[in-house]
Amino acid sequence: MKFKILFCLAFMLPIFLAGDVFAQKDVYAHFVTWFKTKEFSGKWEMWNSDYNESPHNPDIIFPNGKRDLAVTSHPLTGPYDTSDPDIIEYQFLLIRLSGIDGIIVDWDGRRINKYRHNALMTILPFLEKYNMKLIMCFEEWCGYWPRGTFADRQSEIQAAKDELRWMTETFINKPFYGTVKGKKPVLVFRKIPDKWFNPAEWMEIAKDFNDIQLIFDVDAYRNFGTAAGGKYFWVGSFDPKTNNSSLDFCKNVYSDFFRIKNPAVKNEKIFGGVAPGFDDTPVWGWGSTGRKAPRYEGKRFDLTWQMSIDNNVDVVQVITWNDWNEGTQIEPCDMYGYDYLEMNKKYSAMYKGIKDDVPNDALKIPLKLYNARKQGKADKTLLDELSKSLLEKNFDRASQLAERM
Repeated sequence: MKFKILFCLAFMLPIFLAGDVFAQKDVYAHFVTWFKTKEFSGKWEMWNSDYNESPHNPDIIFPNGKRDLAVTSHPLTGPYDTSDPDIIEYQFLLIRLSGIDGIIVDWDGRRINKYRHNALMTILPFLEKYNMKLIMCFEEWCGYWPRGTFADRQSEIQAAKDELRWMTETFINKPFYGTVKGKKPVLVFRKIPDKWFNPAEWMEIAKDFNDIQLIFDVDAYRNFGTAAGGKYFWVGSFDPKTNNSSLDFCKNVYSDFFRIKNPAVKNEKIFGGVAPGFDDTPVWGWGSTGRKAPRYEGKRFDLTWQMSIDNNVDVVQVITWNDWNEGTQIEPCDMYGYDYLEMNKKYSAMYKGIKDDVPNDALKIPLKLYNARKQGKADKTLLDELSKSLLEKNFDRASQLAERM
């Protein structure tokens, strides 16, 4: 009898362990790599706006010392370059301290917006250093934009497949790539409605990549049959009558997201979305008209976090870490300080069923570290030790070192 019990336990242990892996709950932040500064890269990118309805020129400095940026609030660091190792250190420390396990990065492929691709390649070595995971968000227009780049539709499909293959070899097959229920997800952003790849075309694009599961926006998800492996929630859309999103509107849209099903999808992956707000008037809706989803003093963030927890989503995506142009960022800023990071680490701990073990004051230390590196006055060895102490959550030591700067 004893032998039988031990045999059964030995047989069941891998199943229990697999169940633990599949039940793992991770929080990711949507992360953009498109900001450039003259000081670091020789030109401005994305901090400026050329739209007539909302022009912004970062070379203009206002009497209060701030630059004219295409943002609704200013980062506490000032405008930064996403390829700068000092800002990557600052961001990744804050991301880890605020309960976030990894980043979801937009990727246009290697051909479109090449500087964004280069910035992504710059941050790759930092992922392992900060024990962070990566999930890719594949911008499908890399297969068909600009119009006329490729001779015919089959060539466009092949172009998307080539980029997906390169992405798999470079990112997805690496140890830092995130998994959900044992699969490697790739979110898909559809961009140009009359050029979107249809379900059959996506089946053709992805057929050679068995470990990948494509995660679509909910409108595509419900119609894409077995081409879809799951769905993700984005900012929640806007009332067409007002270009606005009230809390009730957001709640209704997010509730619909959970109700919508695709019967062809087995073991679906659900990426919930938590959003602080939205305001793209600084870039005038990218040429159409500005849209707003007010923050309501954190109530939208509370609502979407609580709904994500209540519906037991497989993954939480924070929308976003640093899309300053659309006003969705939770990165510390002059208007909200560290409020959203404090809320996020609290909710992240609730979602994972663990204790929030990061004191709020610790969130302010990475900015001191960043400023000290930029000023070049403090000893590098001290700064490196401070960074290491923060990453290891040795907050007493980190506070002591910060006081010495």
